[in-house]
Formats: sequence, structure tokens, C-alpha cells
Amino acid sequence: MNLTLEKVDVAISYSLIRVSLHPLTLAFTGSHQLLEPLFKKAYFSNSIDHVRRCKLYAILFFSVFGVLDAYVFPEQKFQLWFIRYVLVCPVFLVGLIFSYTEAYRRLWQLINAFYIMVTGFAYVAMVVITPAPEAYYYGVGIIFCVFFGYTFIHARFITASIAGLLVIAGYQGAMMWLMQATGVIQLIFGAHFMGINLLGMLICYSIETHQRKSFFLNYLLEKEKEKTDNINRNLEKRVEERTTALQRINRDLNKEVLERKQAEGRVRASHEQLASILDSIDADIHVSDMETHAILLANRHMKQTYGDEVVGKLCHEVIQGLDKPCQHCKNHLMLDENGRPGESYSWEEKNPLNGRWYIIYSRAIVWEDGRIVQLTVATDVTAMKEMEARLQRAQKMEAIGTLAGGVAHDLNNILSGLVGYPELLLMDTPEGSETRIIVETIKNSGEKAAAIVQDMLTLARRGVAATDVIGLNRVVEDYLGSPELAKLKSVHPQVTIRSDLAPAVFNIIGSPVHLGKTIMNLVTNAAEAMPDGGEITVSTQNCYVDRPIHGFETVLEGEYVLLRVADTGIGISARDLERIFEPFYTKKKMGRSGTGLGMAVVWGTVKDHGGFIDARSIEGQGTVFDLYFPITRQIEKMAVEELPIDRYRGAGESVLVVDDIKEQRDLAAFMLKRLDYQVDTVASGAEAVQYIRKKPVDILVLDMIMEPEMDGLDTYRQILAVSPDQKAVIASGFSESERVREAQRLGAGPYIKKPYRMEQIGMALREQLASSSPDEAPESSGNK
Repeated sequence: MNLTLEKVDVAISYSLIRVSLHPLTLAFTGSHQLLEPLFKKAYFSNSIDHVRRCKLYAILFFSVFGVLDAYVFPEQKFQLWFIRYVLVCPVFLVGLIFSYTEAYRRLWQLINAFYIMVTGFAYVAMVVITPAPEAYYYGVGIIFCVFFGYTFIHARFITASIAGLLVIAGYQGAMMWLMQATGVIQLIFGAHFMGINLLGMLICYSIETHQRKSFFLNYLLEKEKEKTDNINRNLEKRVEERTTALQRINRDLNKEVLERKQAEGRVRASHEQLASILDSIDADIHVSDMETHAILLANRHMKQTYGDEVVGKLCHEVIQGLDKPCQHCKNHLMLDENGRPGESYSWEEKNPLNGRWYIIYSRAIVWEDGRIVQLTVATDVTAMKEMEARLQRAQKMEAIGTLAGGVAHDLNNILSGLVGYPELLLMDTPEGSETRIIVETIKNSGEKAAAIVQDMLTLARRGVAATDVIGLNRVVEDYLGSPELAKLKSVHPQVTIRSDLAPAVFNIIGSPVHLGKTIMNLVTNAAEAMPDGGEITVSTQNCYVDRPIHGFETVLEGEYVLLRVADTGIGISARDLERIFEPFYTKKKMGRSGTGLGMAVVWGTVKDHGGFIDARSIEGQGTVFDLYFPITRQIEKMAVEELPIDRYRGAGESVLVVDDIKEQRDLAAFMLKRLDYQVDTVASGAEAVQYIRKKPVDILVLDMIMEPEMDGLDTYRQILAVSPDQKAVIASGFSESERVREAQRLGAGPYIKKPYRMEQIGMALREQLASSSPDEAPESSGNK
């Protein structure tokens, strides 16, 4: 192998190292075949302690996650625990004990593959045992298992790849034959899992290739050293032999000088080759004196980061910008009790000079003059840290949304009375009376509270039924002409609001109400950010993203309508901008302006519409919010006029209200009696089934979420077994879910959202009573 270049300062690519490796197994072949047993022996010796720790980690983590089994799947927890604690953990424990035997050295790569398959198929079994769709989350365990096998346990590429492919094939087979997953789910999971597995294979392939090339380089260096030592010994022998014969020494003197120069040239070439290798590595590498802290050597990447003149300067001055050694310097930790090089250390830290994150590897080595020096390798992981931060932000918003959704569901049941009963009282209260004013005040307060609950549902991403084809320009124009904006202008007269709407933007699929509220929240926040006045610009335009935009979040490729709200206000600091969409995170005084949910509602609405947000701000100059909504080429429908009350009044039909909340049952009964229906109520699905057995009714008003036995879908299924033609309408505090749609496929009618008004429930009943029987409607297939 010849790595000599004309210019020694040119970095040699790692790919120029010529070594014969089998393209599949990566074993040394050809003239390098004799290196294979040496490599295997060295690789095993360097890996055995790490592999044993990996077994302990696997037992620990696999055991701890049994707590999650009991929490998420209490009914299957013993089956899951059997897999974890009876099948998988003992296998790792036996493997750990077996690793101390001589036979383990011959079989350890096959055992690694066996561990991957045992763990992977254990997760496959968990997915099969647990109910869908939550079961698919155990697929994360398969990903963890596969990547653990490819990277952490030092498995060879060929054994890890076979095991990983078998695990992925087993999971796909389980989805096809045992779980009966739909074709779409199989395709999505299959494509992603195969892609992840291929990525793991590539990583494993790259790791083993680099390990083998590094081993080969060390081997060459040792050979070169042996050659140099042999030359030196030969020279010394020749000098001793020629001391007895001055004539022979003088005669061969020129020859010996020439040989010495050649030997020194080879040593110099070896050093230059090593320097070229160091310069080809994209990491900051330097060697520093452990006593004086002076930098003795730095690679090309190190000089590019901190300057070409770093050699000779103090490491803490160059890297940390300090005038004295680092407070947490780890030099003393790298030496053993005899002052010789000991174990290496690695840690992660943020550089105070450039603000970037590094993983740092450091150890003590013996320098060419015999002194102990420190070798440090720092790899920039800033991009990885930023990705982790974005992922944590998304997970935080999802967790807060889930909490808000649960609270909003309960509040919707409570608010139904505050919205419904005043409506009934107003029907019997004369105009102009003091009582009417009080009742209207109660009703308006209830509707305001319901609006706040709607904000929480939007935050929970359970409140938007994004099914209407709408023009975003019309939504903006409606808000610009709304009383809410007029009131905002009266409070902030020094603020100018203008629009710049593109004339022919595409339509989008969404909810005009939620989009209008999103625009209102952004404009309101912009106005409040300009205490001394300024300008707010609301603009729209068509936008094609041909490559991902990496801003506040990553905007994927596609066609969008871009809604931009920009202001010239005081701006937002980078630290606050990271948390601006969190509920109740605000620099304003709580209770003075809104509910503290405004920007969280913006986030939830955009996510429900399948869109993305990019937020930018400069303190003292202003803020820009870019909202990307996927386009549709469908045409916007005309609005439908409201019908008079006589169009949804009943004709004496019998109605059974099924709801586990007493206030909801009483309210529905009052409303339906006012609409001339005969009404009975029950508090559970089981009571409803018994009631229908004894006394059939024309139609049900069925709550979808009931505790503790049967929800609305299970109740409707059992009632259909008793009365196959039974008609029903569905009510829920959440937005339309898959279980609601399943009930509708079985024959249930319209869905109405709590808190509902008399017109909503009356129209839903009239529509369902006027429709054909459920068994006459065409069947539609759906995922089960």
C-alpha cells in the first residue's frame, strides 16, 4: 500500500487505504487473509468487558419496562411479564455467565445474533399479545433492539444483519398473519422498519469496516516499526564489526550514512502518513503536555476551528478562552497509581467560545520524547443536540395536550347545563324582564367557558374536524371585518393593521372557526407586543417547498398556502421563543389578557390541519410567524342557511337518552320534551340494553364515552343484537373519533358535540328519523 503524496499537507481520504476485505462478511481476504485470526482475537479481547456490561444493561432495561406493561396493558401484563422475566432475561443472564467460559470466545458472534433475535421476537410477541393500536408502540422496542444489536454489542455486520432481517421479517409476518393489520399499516410499518434496519446495517457495516482498517493501519505501523528496529540493529552490528578494521570502516562509511538516511526517510514518511490520517478525520484532535498544558500537535480540523497558530499555545486558552487551567481538568484521572497512562475518559460539554456541543474522548499516551501527554478527540454533536431538543419540545406539547383533552372532556359535561338550561329558561321568560337579563348573562358566561374548553380541545388536538373546503383569504377577511378586531383596534389605537392577500391562493381543508381564532390570537399577541405602536401585516401566498425548511420546526416538501403574521414590535428572545407555544407560558400577567392558551391553540390548530410553523424574532425589531397549510384543489361549498324550529320539532316519537352524567341526561330530557318527544333516560350501556329488551324506542341519544363497563360503541352493538333496526344519534365531548365512525358504519346517525343546543340535537334526531333503516343502508368496510 502506497499512501505517499507529493504534498504532505494534503489530507489522505480513508478510502485510499487499500486492504482486501470480503464485500459481504468483511473478512480479510487475499494477501491479508492471515490477519483475520489476529483481528478476531484482538476484537474479542477489546469487546468482552463491554459486551458483559451490555448484557447487564439489557437485563436492567428489559426488566424496568415491565412497569410500563402493567400500567398500559394491565390485562396482558402477566403474559408480557412471562416474556420479559421468564424467557428473555434468563437468556441474557445465562449468556453473561457463559461469557466467562473458554467456549464463549468461539461462539460469541453467533450468541450476539441469538440475543438480537430473542429480544426482537420477544417484542414481536408483545405486539401480537397486546391490543391494537397501542400495540404498535412496542415496535419502538424492535427498533431499539435492532439498533442495539448493530451498534452497541460489537456484533459483526454479517451476524447482526441476519439477525436484524429475521426480526423485521418476523414482525412483518406477525402483522400479516397474526395481527391482521391493514395493507396500509403493513406497508407503512414494513417500509419504515426495513428502512431503519437498512440504516442499522449500513452503520454496522461502516463501523466494522473502520475497525478493520484501523487494525490494518496499526498492523502496518508495527511492521514499519519492526523494519526500523531491524535497520538500527543492523547498523549497530556493522559499526561494532568495523571498529576492528579502520580501513573497512572508512571504505563502507559512505554506504552506512546512506542507509541511515534511507531509514530516517522511511520513519519520516511513516510520521507524515500518520499526520495525513489525522488530518482526514472530521474531529478536533490535539496532543497537549500534561504539565504545561501546551499544545504539541493539532490536526487540520482543529486548526480550522481555533486558528492555524494553535500549536505552542495553552489548551485552556485556545479551547475554553480561560487564563488558567480548567477547573475540572481530568489530566490526573488518566494516570494510574504509578503515574503511567491509565484508562481513557469521555464526556459531553458545550464550548463557551463558539457555543457548540462536543463529545470529548481523552487519554494519556507516551510522547516521542518519553514524557506523558494527553490525546484529545472532540466530535461536534450540535446538530444532534438540536434534533433532540426539537423532539423533546414535540413530546412535551403532546403530553400537555393529552392532559388538556382529559380536563376539557369533563368540563364539557359540566358546561352543558350552563349552556342548555338557560336556553330553555329563555323560552319561558318575557322580553325586558330582569330575570331574562340574568339568564342571558348565565348563558353568555357558559358559552365563553365553552369557548375556553374548545381552546383546550384544540390544544389536545381533539377539537378540529378539518373537513370543510375553505379559502384562507376569506377567513382572513372575515376576521379583519369582525367586532373582535374592532375592539382590539380601540384598545391599541397606535397599532396599524394591514393585509397583503395573494389574489389566487389555493383552498385548504380545515375548520374556519379554528383558523379564524388562530389569526385572532396571532394578531392580538402582535398588537400587545407593540406598546409604542407599530404595524402588523397579515399576508397569504401559495408556496411550494422543494426541500425541507429547517426553522422552528422542519417544514416538509410539498404544496402549501402560507399565512404570515408579521409585526414590528419588541420581539421575543431566543429562550422565550423556544417555549412560546407551551400552554400558560407567557411574559404577560395571567388573567389580564386571554386564558394563557392562545399560542398553544395556534400550535394545536396548525397540527390538526397537517401544517407546520416557522417562528422568527429579533429583539427590538419584531416577530414573524409563518404558518404552512397543505393545499387542496377541491372547490369551496356555499354555506347552508339555518332552518326554523318547526323543521326539527318532533311528532311524539319515543327517545331513550343514554348518558352516565345525570346533568346531561336531565338537560337532554328537558330539551327533547320541549320538542314534543317522549323521553326516558338511563345511566349506563347495560341499563340501555335491558330497557330496549323490555320497551323498544324510536331512537337513541347515545353518549360515546361512558364508564366503567361499556362505551357508546359497545352499547350500540349489543342493542343492535336485540333490535337490528334501532336508530341512534351519537353525542360526545370530544371530536369525532374512530369509534364514533365505527358506530355510524353500524347504522348510527349524526354526531353532535357537547355542549349542544336545542337546534343541534333536534336537527340530528329529525335527520336520523327520516333516514332509511340501518339494515337497508349499504355496508362500508373499515379497519377493525
